[in-house]
Amino acid sequence: MPVTMWASVIVLSLAASVPGIANGFAFDDVHIIVDDNRTHSLAQWWHLFAQSYWPYEKGGDLYRPVTMLGFAIQWALGGGAPLLFHVVSIALYALVCATFFGILLELLPAGAAWLGAALFAVHPLHVEAVGNVVGQAELLAALFMFLALLVFLRSRRHGNVSVRDTCVIAVLYVLGCLSKEHAIVLPLLLLAAEMTVLTAERPLRARLAAIRPLILVLAATGLAFFWVRLQVLGSATAAPDESNALLAGQSFGIRVMTMLRVLLEWVRLFFWPARLSADYSPRVIEVVTGPSLEMLASAAILIGFTGLAWISRRSAPATAFAFLWVVTALLIPSNLVVPTGFGLAERTLFVASGGAVLGAVAVVTHLTHRGATLSGQARYVAFAVVGVLLVLGLARSGLRQRIWRDNDTLFAQTVEDAPASYKAHVAYAAVLFQHQRRKEAFEELKIAHALFPTDPFVLEYAAEEYSRTEGCNRGVPLFRRVLAEHPERDRSRIGLAACLIAMGHHAEARTTIKQGFAVGNSRGPFEQLMSINDSTDASLRLRKRN
Repeated sequence: MPVTMWASVIVLSLAASVPGIANGFAFDDVHIIVDDNRTHSLAQWWHLFAQSYWPYEKGGDLYRPVTMLGFAIQWALGGGAPLLFHVVSIALYALVCATFFGILLELLPAGAAWLGAALFAVHPLHVEAVGNVVGQAELLAALFMFLALLVFLRSRRHGNVSVRDTCVIAVLYVLGCLSKEHAIVLPLLLLAAEMTVLTAERPLRARLAAIRPLILVLAATGLAFFWVRLQVLGSATAAPDESNALLAGQSFGIRVMTMLRVLLEWVRLFFWPARLSADYSPRVIEVVTGPSLEMLASAAILIGFTGLAWISRRSAPATAFAFLWVVTALLIPSNLVVPTGFGLAERTLFVASGGAVLGAVAVVTHLTHRGATLSGQARYVAFAVVGVLLVLGLARSGLRQRIWRDNDTLFAQTVEDAPASYKAHVAYAAVLFQHQRRKEAFEELKIAHALFPTDPFVLEYAAEEYSRTEGCNRGVPLFRRVLAEHPERDRSRIGLAACLIAMGHHAEARTTIKQGFAVGNSRGPFEQLMSINDSTDASLRLRKRN
């Protein structure tokens, strides 16, 4: 295989991602890297394997110690500057693209494999995973999964999976899971490859029996990962239902119908990512509670892709594998297995996009397998189309990389990208508050509440900001409003009690705090507030006597 083909794929991946090299920290980078002291030192680095990915004060969710260790190493080597983090993200992306090319070479002719890898390298959908430093979790998980798949394909081409290859795949599986939990689906991806693209000289049952030791090892490894994760987090799910405002408290049936609606966005992002956004919260994507034209269109697309995969399973097995690849990679982001805390996020489609690209190229390859008979003019047209696609991908990716420069740039752009997203307006309000543009910030919160009034955090946030800067007279009514509909909200009750103490309403504050003891989970803050209230009330009574 000419070195120039490998080199060109790497160059394209660098060209698409290098424009973001001067970016700072943005979005979750601030919480996970900048504000989290756990990754600011390599002293006792092994403790990272016994801690949650998110800091305790931010919910203590997820388990990604390999990613955290990577952040700690980069922080130590780069002195906390963002440059090294972005250099590592770009390098990881180049490695993923090169590995993806290796996989395609096992499945397609060399020219088609190069085309698929080139399109993957310039795909604008990947910007979020590369431009946002925390996207290294996606890159690492994808790299380990792709390497494991490549080892598996090459091993099976030469016969049964050896003990050595089984160990290599198992280690890659562990590293992938410890980078991001979505890598847990790797065994299903390997089974999909076995059932589709590998030679069928023996019956499927015999071939599955041949890889049984590998599958058993991976199953045991996956169970061990779940056990360790459970010991660290005390939860078997990635995040509780309430972390996802879109799907909070919804039944499985509602989640299925909603994800059918999301499928339209998946298809658009895979095949024409002209519009990108850092947020897809309501009302960008709504809960679907019954049949709709969008849901029916999604169902038709799903049936069509399923039918295409079934029809092509023998004549174009790479197409069938691509379909199963996408389905497998979307099991977790779909919210069907467990609610994940989001309806749609571009970074979570990174692995699945590999299957989408493979499928598109495999279909084109199958339809043009006699392409050698094309006229010279037709070949020039084909080359021109490919060139235009690559240039468009590079241009869109390069421009989008700069959007992730910092929170000011990102959140201002997100309001333009997704004006119907209430969370986009909340995030932009936070930026405006930081710049003392308070009037505009409260307007953004007003828009956010109008878009999605069922999330109490919006009013809660406004109440806290009013109380902090303009006095409690404007904050107290909002705190009461939240508690009237959501009496379990400790944050609002704490804010209300603090305001009542500041306003001298000690009896009412005491009642509010006692209610917090009865219905809340934050006993420590309520005990502290009770102590402050009693002390302040006693001092006031003493002054009145004197």
